[in-house]
Amino acid sequence: MRGFLLDTNVLSEAARAKPSSKVEAFLARPDEMWLSVVSLHEFAFGLTGLADVTRRVRLETWLDSIKEAFVDRLIVVDDKIAETAGRIRGASALMGRIVDPLDSVIAATAAIHALTLATRNTRDFVHPNVGLLNPWET
Repeated sequence: MRGFLLDTNVLSEAARAKPSSKVEAFLARPDEMWLSVVSLHEFAFGLTGLADVTRRVRLETWLDSIKEAFVDRLIVVDDKIAETAGRIRGASALMGRIVDPLDSVIAATAAIHALTLATRNTRDFVHPNVGLLNPWET
């Protein structure tokens, strides 16, 4: 594969009332973008906690459009990704860094598929096999 794996925060930015112009410009190349099913989990979790029903319905509709847009570019977690994620967490723990399990799965997905991970939280994904890009800084 070639391109970028989008971290959840990149797509979340696009749903804002006034998204970053840098992120919008970055997302203008959708054929180069991939999405992990982990992001769907994170979006669903966030939506479930919203008390504002109008906002929740608007974002649920947005999430449906994201799933449709990425239907052919949605990466599921398989055994290679799961094992690599465990190794990333283990190696990080040996260096004294705690890595969120879902972040390790996203990092492993990028590593296995040779994708550059696009994220605002670059410090959460420091690993030698994961290329990083912060769309807020490009």
